[in-house]
Amino acid sequence: MTPRFSDTASALGAAAGQHALVLWLLGLALALALASWLGARWRQRRTLGTRHWALCCALPALALFTLLATQVAAGASMTHFDAALARTLQVQASATLLYWATVPTWAGDPPVVIALVAAVGAWLLWRRERLLALAWVAAVVGNALLNKGLKHLFERARPPHLHGIVHETGYSFPSGHASGTLAAYGMLAYVVLRLAPPAWHMPALLGAAWLAWTGACSRVLLQVHYASDVLAGLASGSVWLGLCILGLRHAQQRERPMLLNQ
Repeated sequence: MTPRFSDTASALGAAAGQHALVLWLLGLALALALASWLGARWRQRRTLGTRHWALCCALPALALFTLLATQVAAGASMTHFDAALARTLQVQASATLLYWATVPTWAGDPPVVIALVAAVGAWLLWRRERLLALAWVAAVVGNALLNKGLKHLFERARPPHLHGIVHETGYSFPSGHASGTLAAYGMLAYVVLRLAPPAWHMPALLGAAWLAWTGACSRVLLQVHYASDVLAGLASGSVWLGLCILGLRHAQQRERPMLLNQ
């Protein structure tokens, strides 16, 4: 990479750090718009099919993850953006902002996710939704295993975070919080789409989008992840979520052929 591209990426990263709140709001608006679009596509599933809906989640996310992984592995311009953003946040982020940033990150904390997996899984089994319960566990647990493997594949060190409010160890890319939050709450939204009345569908999708985006951004603000870490985490979580939904629909159609066109 030429010095000109490196300098441009660093300048953009510094600017992003100075306008972090604006970027969070813009990203949130985009995430909510995407959730609304997926909700509209879900209403058309009888003509488009659930597989088409799941691929709308997985394929763009796979392309994004591939791009980010290539950039990180090569130490390309995105890594310079990451470093400049992290340095700027170290200077700009106040203690008050950092403490507030710890609030949304709870949604991806392991104890919360484990409790959620157990509660929703038990409820699905009680309803005799065995395949959906299996897909629910596979989405969350499988994503955790995938993330662990990817972290050891890339072995990226975390950014320095010396503020003392939180402390994280282990590798950085991709973010386990970001991927775990998206996989868990995205699959929970899918459960709602399948089992709850239509009035619940859009709130479930919007809530999942809000939790995933806000939780991911909190990891960058807390300086325990680079921006590319959380974007890659959201992307890998989306890919895995799409694959789990595709696998579930395939299993359901094999078990109940009469529902082929549902």
